[in-house]
Amino acid sequence: MRFSVTPFDLALVVPFTTAHATVSSRSGMLVTVIDGGHVGHGEVSPMPGWSPIDTDRAGALLLSSITAVDAGRDFDDVLDDLEDAPEVRAGLAGAVADFAARRRGLSLAQFLDPDALTSVAVNAVVGSGAPVQSAATAREAVGRGFATIKMKVGVESPEIDIRRVAEVREAIGPGVELRLDANGGWSARDAQRVLDAVALYDISFCEEPVSGIDAIAALGASSPIPLAVDESARTVDDVARALGTGAIDVVVIKPQAIGGPDLAMRAVRLALEFGATPVVTTMIDSGVGVRHALHVAAAAGLPLAHGLATAAMLAEDLAEPLRIIDGVITLGTESGLGVTLP
Repeated sequence: MRFSVTPFDLALVVPFTTAHATVSSRSGMLVTVIDGGHVGHGEVSPMPGWSPIDTDRAGALLLSSITAVDAGRDFDDVLDDLEDAPEVRAGLAGAVADFAARRRGLSLAQFLDPDALTSVAVNAVVGSGAPVQSAATAREAVGRGFATIKMKVGVESPEIDIRRVAEVREAIGPGVELRLDANGGWSARDAQRVLDAVALYDISFCEEPVSGIDAIAALGASSPIPLAVDESARTVDDVARALGTGAIDVVVIKPQAIGGPDLAMRAVRLALEFGATPVVTTMIDSGVGVRHALHVAAAAGLPLAHGLATAAMLAEDLAEPLRIIDGVITLGTESGLGVTLP
C-alpha cells in the first residue's frame, strides 16, 4: 500500500462558537491509500479547543507513522502508538477501512456491520445567540424537514439559556426532539439550575452539562433530564468508565476524535451492551470525515438522529456534500465511503 497526504484548510461560512473556542476554519490533512486499482480515504483534522494536539503536531506524527509503515512496521502496531493522537489514528485507520471495504465491494457501513442501516436521520444545530435568533434558526430547520434540534448552550448566561430553550421549544412545537449541548461550560450549580428550569420543555438529553465523567455522573443523580458524555470520554476506556457509573444515559461518539471507525464501533457496541444510546457526530469534518461518521452511524443500526448535518457550515469542501432530504441522509450503493475525490 502507498500512502499520500494532502493538506487542506476549509473556511467556515460563519465562525462557530462553543464554550471552549471559536472556530473560523477547519484545517487538516486528507490521507489516501492506494494499492493496485483500489483506493481509500481518511481525514486528520484536530479541532481547536477540543483535540489534544494541534494540526502541526498531527502532521508530523502522520508523516512519521507513514514512514514507519513504509519501512515495514506492522500497521496495527503503528496505530497502537497513536493513542494520544486520535485524529492521526482516525485518518490512517479510516483510509485503510475505506480501502478494505472498496476491495470487498461493500459500503463502509456494511464492512463495519452487515446489518447496517441504509439511511440515517440527522439533527440540525442551533448555535449560541439571542433567544429570538435561536428560535428563528430552529423554526427554519424544522421547515426544512428536520425532526431533531440540537441547541448549543453554556456560552450565554444561565438566564439567557433558559429563555433560549423556552423560545426554541415554542418555535418548533411539541413534536420535534430537542437536545442540549453545553460542552462542559456550566458549573455544577448552574447546570442543576438550568436543567431544573428547562425540564418542562421535554428535553431528550443534555450533552456535557459539566466537564468530566465524575462530575457528569454526580449531576446525573439529581438531573431531571438524561445526560450524555461527549468530550469527557475521549477513548473507549473512558466510554466504559462513563457507562460504568450508571448515571450517564447517552454516549456521543466522534469517529475523528476517538481514533477512527474501528474504535468508534467498539464504543457503539459498548454503549449498547450497557443499555445506553450511542449518538454519532462529526467535529465539523470535511466531506471525507462526515462520510466516515455517517457509515459508523449506519452501522450502529439505531433509528435515531445523529449529528452529521455539518457540511453546510463549510464555505468549501473536499467532496460533494451529502444530500439531506427531510432530515435524512440515504447511503448510496457505492463501495467504501461512496465518494470519488478529484
